[in-house]
Amino acid sequence: MTKLHFNYKDIFRALRLGFSAKKVWMMSVGLMVGFLGYALLTYLAYLVAGSEFLTVWESFRLLPFPEPSLYAFPWYSWLLFGAGVGFFLCSTLLAGCAVSKVTYEQLRGDEFYEARDAFRFAFKYLPSTFASPLLLVGFAAVVVGIGLLLSLLAAIPYFGEIVIGVFALPAFAASLFIVYLLVVFFLSLLIGPSIVGATKNDTFDTIFEVFSCVNEQPARLVWYLAIVGLLSELGSFLLGLASSAAGRIGTLVLQAFAGEKMADILANASFYFKVNLPAWWPGFLHQLFDTVCGTIYGLPQLYSPTDYVPLGWGIDVAAVLVGVAFHVVAIVVVAFGCSIWYSGNTMVYAVLAKKKDDKNILEIPNDEAELIEPVEPLPDETAATGQPVPPAAAGAPGAGEAE
Repeated sequence: MTKLHFNYKDIFRALRLGFSAKKVWMMSVGLMVGFLGYALLTYLAYLVAGSEFLTVWESFRLLPFPEPSLYAFPWYSWLLFGAGVGFFLCSTLLAGCAVSKVTYEQLRGDEFYEARDAFRFAFKYLPSTFASPLLLVGFAAVVVGIGLLLSLLAAIPYFGEIVIGVFALPAFAASLFIVYLLVVFFLSLLIGPSIVGATKNDTFDTIFEVFSCVNEQPARLVWYLAIVGLLSELGSFLLGLASSAAGRIGTLVLQAFAGEKMADILANASFYFKVNLPAWWPGFLHQLFDTVCGTIYGLPQLYSPTDYVPLGWGIDVAAVLVGVAFHVVAIVVVAFGCSIWYSGNTMVYAVLAKKKDDKNILEIPNDEAELIEPVEPLPDETAATGQPVPPAAAGAPGAGEAE
């Protein structure tokens, strides 16, 4: 079992714990499944709204976003888009829970805990991982429903004004409670999968642990999550730079003999990797994405790729395959950051559980300890019952004294 300091020093192990091919692969699978589900449901949202597939494809490629200013997007399309976002979130949280489980077993000394077992565990406890935030949303919805009822009473002439005055302070308290629930909801999305992976908690126990961390250790929770977030961003940034450099080296080597053919393949491959952010997003997000892709990583073609130029079936097939490779590399870069995030959050919860409950979650639970520890000998009850001593307890301490 790993010996912890149970302070901020342990949080910096996140980078080392996340640097694992198994964990990165697990997160890559979760992100890829979630990405495919999101893309299919979003394209379905456009199709049921009457948009043509090729028209939407020209704008978004494999990463579609709602764009009501250009395409019809009625309410049922928004529902399908929301289902796609929910599917992506569910797949990511499931993979995060599996990574947290592997990290937890690793900290307990099992370096060879299998990814298959971790995913089986994550599927078993998926309701705890995904339903915990939804239950908090349900609590907030109940409070909002009570507020709507109060609004209905306030519409009554004369009597309604008095209702507003009487319930002004309770309404403010309820609104403040909604803000509190939203904070806990956000934190449950961040740290909930790691709590489930380390404790096997059900939905209500997971919510209780999130509330406990927020109420009893708020400063440490925010501080530790900020550290893990920075380490996660650092890991993705470094792997992104390494991937960009590797791509440039590989391109130079392949162009030694392929020459112009390699340039044509890469130009057409960038056509499939187009990322078109929706116009209704804030302008600073567009600028940030352009700066990161074009300036930091040196890949401006991600934001504004060249037009597709048909140059023969061989180059067309190669461009598709290279475009898929671009997506896989991008997912792996993001997966590395997520691996650091969920590994670090497992460590965050271990430290917070020790601080608030004086409990070391890495210690073997009692039900497992009974499987490896010798059973205590039965007490000699001959003097009290008059019955002979059982053979299993014949050699127990105190048996000879009873005789």
